[in-house]
Amino acid sequence: MVKLFLLLNPLYVTLFWALVLNTNKAKGNEPKIFLGRFMLVAFLLYLSHLFYYFPLPDVYHYLDPFYQLCNLSVYPMYYIYIRLLTVDEKFSLRKHGIFLLLPFVMFVLYGVGVLIMSKEEHIRYLYGALYSETALSGIFLYQKIIYTLCRIVFIVQGLVYMWLSYRLVVKNKKNVLNYYANMEDDSLDKIHILNITLPITIVAGIMMSFFGKESFMPEDMKLFLPSIIFSVMLFFIGWLGNKQRTVAIPTEENGNKENCGQKQDKNPANAEQLLIIRQKLLRLFEEDKIYLNKNLTIWDIAGVIGTNRTYISTIINNDFGQNFSGFVNAYRSRYARALLAQNPHICKEDLAEMSGFGSVSSMQRAFVLYPLATLPKNITTQPPK
Repeated sequence: MVKLFLLLNPLYVTLFWALVLNTNKAKGNEPKIFLGRFMLVAFLLYLSHLFYYFPLPDVYHYLDPFYQLCNLSVYPMYYIYIRLLTVDEKFSLRKHGIFLLLPFVMFVLYGVGVLIMSKEEHIRYLYGALYSETALSGIFLYQKIIYTLCRIVFIVQGLVYMWLSYRLVVKNKKNVLNYYANMEDDSLDKIHILNITLPITIVAGIMMSFFGKESFMPEDMKLFLPSIIFSVMLFFIGWLGNKQRTVAIPTEENGNKENCGQKQDKNPANAEQLLIIRQKLLRLFEEDKIYLNKNLTIWDIAGVIGTNRTYISTIINNDFGQNFSGFVNAYRSRYARALLAQNPHICKEDLAEMSGFGSVSSMQRAFVLYPLATLPKNITTQPPK
């Protein structure tokens, strides 16, 4: 009874999130839909676990090759999900299939061995020869070699995709703050938290793969720790993924904003051109108070000035020592403080709304990050008119 409870825990979690995430078909929810597919693959993986450990060998015989495929696909699929959140607009088999190629190759190699064996030989191998210390030969040796290779691939994939995901998330956060003024920090933080769950899950998976699933067979309670870790982490991933919105930066291949209504300059701007752009930029902020638009992006600024976002970003980074989000929110912070000085009893929600902030929490963070004494050069402190 205890074994059944431990085996069913991750099944319930993955099936629940597979249903929740796959039912949201609205445009813009591509990452959620793909995470739902990830949960479906994880569900099939843990369903195979159920039939192996229960044990129901007559059923698991047919599932065994697909268990290997699902097991080797979870980390590449999770990395693809992170890509869909950060840099890719939608899933493309042509673009993302490369990450799933190795799992498919190992699935074919493993499946060949299963097809060559008779059903009785395969079951005897799974529940005897696989974890026996006696020397193997023939098809049993081949299958043991491929099984060992699958475990090695699983471990290497876990480490590689953990590193790739971390790099992608860090780079994306830096880019987002250079392009959007009101990208809520909690959206970026959720991705970082999602990325933290990956190493925990990978470590647990590597440990299980290192010892081999067959080593958990003799004692039911050996399944307790893996069952709890995977159930909790997968529930957390599903919960965060269901709340997470895409923070991808538009790219040229996805039809980005760079080319919407403006042409990309083929030649780099000279110092005089950059000075003119800088003057126009300051006029927009100092006189026109364009920062009061809470949905302001760097493409909006570029469109008004008649240039491209690269020049705007370069000027803000080099001349003011800020990313775009910091530059805009420093102005908003200055404006909000002036409003507050004129009307000390104004409520926080109204103050945030009137100052261009997306939320009260964004305004409060800006107050901490941009006190008057540390505002960037050339940002004045005059009260709003």
